Amino acid sequence: MQLCPKKIIHVLIPLLLVLLLAGCSSDPEKTKQKHFENGMVYLEHDKPKSAVIEFKNAIQIDPKFAAARYQLGLLYLKNGDMKNAFQQLQRAAGLDKTNTDARVKTAEFLLMSRDKRGARKQAESLLADAPDNVDVLTLMANLELIDGNFDKAESLLNKAISLDPKLDRLYTTRGRLYIALKKDAEAEAAYLKAIEVNPDKLANYQMLYGFYQSHDKKAKGEEIIRQMIEKFPDNPTPLIMLASRQQQNKQIDKAEATLQQASKLFPDNIRLKLILAGFYRKIGKTDQAEAAYQSAMEDADNPLDIKGQLADYYFDQKKFDQARKAMDEILTENPKNGGANLVKAKFQIKEGNNQEALAQLMEMARDYPRWADVFFTKALAHMNLGDLELAQNSAMEAISKNPNNSKYHALLALLYLRAREFDDARRQAAIALKLNPRNFQAALLFAKGTLLAGEYEQAVKILERMREKTPENVEVLGNLGLAYIGLKNIDKAETAFKQLLDIQPGNTLALINIVRINNSRGKSKTELIELIKAQIEKAPKSVGDLILLSNMYIKEKQYDQALTVIKKAQQIAPQNPRPYILSASIFSKQDKIDEAISEYTTLLEKHPKDIQAMMGLATLLEQKGEEAEARKRYVQILKINPDFAPAANNLAWIIAEEEPQPDLGEALRLVMIAKQQLPEEVHIIDTAGWVHYKRKSYSLARNEFVQAVEKQPDVPVFRYHLALALYGEGKKEQAVKELQEALASKENFQERAAAEKLLKQWQQAQ
Repeated sequence: MQLCPKKIIHVLIPLLLVLLLAGCSSDPEKTKQKHFENGMVYLEHDKPKSAVIEFKNAIQIDPKFAAARYQLGLLYLKNGDMKNAFQQLQRAAGLDKTNTDARVKTAEFLLMSRDKRGARKQAESLLADAPDNVDVLTLMANLELIDGNFDKAESLLNKAISLDPKLDRLYTTRGRLYIALKKDAEAEAAYLKAIEVNPDKLANYQMLYGFYQSHDKKAKGEEIIRQMIEKFPDNPTPLIMLASRQQQNKQIDKAEATLQQASKLFPDNIRLKLILAGFYRKIGKTDQAEAAYQSAMEDADNPLDIKGQLADYYFDQKKFDQARKAMDEILTENPKNGGANLVKAKFQIKEGNNQEALAQLMEMARDYPRWADVFFTKALAHMNLGDLELAQNSAMEAISKNPNNSKYHALLALLYLRAREFDDARRQAAIALKLNPRNFQAALLFAKGTLLAGEYEQAVKILERMREKTPENVEVLGNLGLAYIGLKNIDKAETAFKQLLDIQPGNTLALINIVRINNSRGKSKTELIELIKAQIEKAPKSVGDLILLSNMYIKEKQYDQALTVIKKAQQIAPQNPRPYILSASIFSKQDKIDEAISEYTTLLEKHPKDIQAMMGLATLLEQKGEEAEARKRYVQILKINPDFAPAANNLAWIIAEEEPQPDLGEALRLVMIAKQQLPEEVHIIDTAGWVHYKRKSYSLARNEFVQAVEKQPDVPVFRYHLALALYGEGKKEQAVKELQEALASKENFQERAAAEKLLKQWQQAQ
């Protein structure tokens, strides 16, 4: 449609006046006023971006120009820029005490940011200055309601309603008050009154619907949704609410149909497309989810933010090349884009750069204090760094901002499991499952929590149901085998472990359990060795299986065979510290340490930078008790290859054991290098735990030792270390239990005598 000449004139004249007025005075006072007036003209003609520029110009001339700051704050508020809105409105309120609205909004911001003390101080000052202002009375009533001062809240609300009985939000606040007082009939009446006063406000219906939902009044809830759909045909929100309700009732097909209906009715609604993308993402329809994101990008005024969500979606789907490409494109155009930077942090965590990720996430948490996924990702980084307490805090922060996200509760369940708090772990896993019954990881965590709590029969029931749905999942089979061992049903345990090995032939933990089972049945060591060798034929590159076989040869004092096997392991995994440690142990048992040292020394004369030979020599020197010389060798290796995990790990241990004042900071740095290279290697995990223990960081130590015990429950020294950390943490009963289990093992370990003495001391102290 073309504008007629008269309409064009009416639009242009105010804008021309703005331009003429902009430069007509050199007087700062007049100039700032002109900028302010220009901004107001732009507001009248719905040009908010131009208005922002004018108000900023006015403030630049006079930073104490309260009216300009107030208008700028309102614009930021309208655009959803809460951080800048709060800054401007707070400043306006401070500069102009007569601006009640600015002061009220400042108090509301303080309340939203959980600064109740600041909000109350502002509200009390306002009440003294404007005792009959309805907004002030409502603010104060909300504060009293939050603090549980229900009589005061009711008195304030009654006064506000007497002043303005047609203000609907007073009745919704009254509804909240009656809910707190458990007066359900009165609460319902208050919400109905809000609708009666203002039947054209969707939020009033939403409040009543929320009340019905929370009080399990399904029929009334459905009736309100139908009313909303009929009353607001031009708004997609009622249909979105209906789809959400259908999802809660597990009516996934109906929810999809409702969202598709909404998409047809509102084809240009970006928010709806993103909701549809999230829905498809949740139910695993990946192609539809991607298409919804792409469609939203095409229609969006600012497609970068949606592209950031798409990059995050690609990352979650393990489409890492596409995720990185989208992330790089966004950051090239806008280096401060939140979505792209979150994906960047996730890549850093994936690549083991948790400290870098954490630094970025800390900054993002300040910039986006209400973005739950930032805190969830922060929790992952803390967890990977071994700090379970900080990880738990971040996970709970994510849940507080979005309590309906299943994966947040699943992560918290995992953290509780690591902390040996099994009841809390199961509770969080159950919440995760209720929110998303398809969350397999949550189901597994619930089963593991039940297993570790010693409720073997219940664990078997859960895991058997899971096996029916995922018959080839190795985690389910492994835990099922352990649950059957707990029930002393050895045949079924063996069946589970054998099935696991058929699917994943190199799974050493399953093989260890089969060896244990056959040992308990009276099989000879020769038969057990043949069993392991048969499994190695199926997985010849399994370092864990080779180490298991070598240990079996050592028990039989077949040291030459043990050494041959361990050399194979060393060739397959030169970065793994265990073959070097075991090799040195074999030479020690053969009384051939000096001979082996001589061989390595000769080899190094010919090849002075052969790292494997250097590592073998250093390990032997350490085994012989020559820590100072071993230390020099490890340092030399790390000069050639600063990331060589075995040297970094062993040097960290030596430094941690030095007296009288070990450099535990350096030890921690070294073991983190090793852990970054081999995050799943059990001896490195144990070293990390020991360094944390020596630093008296008992919760960090416990986290590492728990993982070591989970990976090799048959190694008593790991349980001994876990017991020490638990005792240091004040969890004395758990510590005694772990120490008893360590000493119940038939495996000998160097610290056994110290552990026996310690157990007596702990038991006497109980």
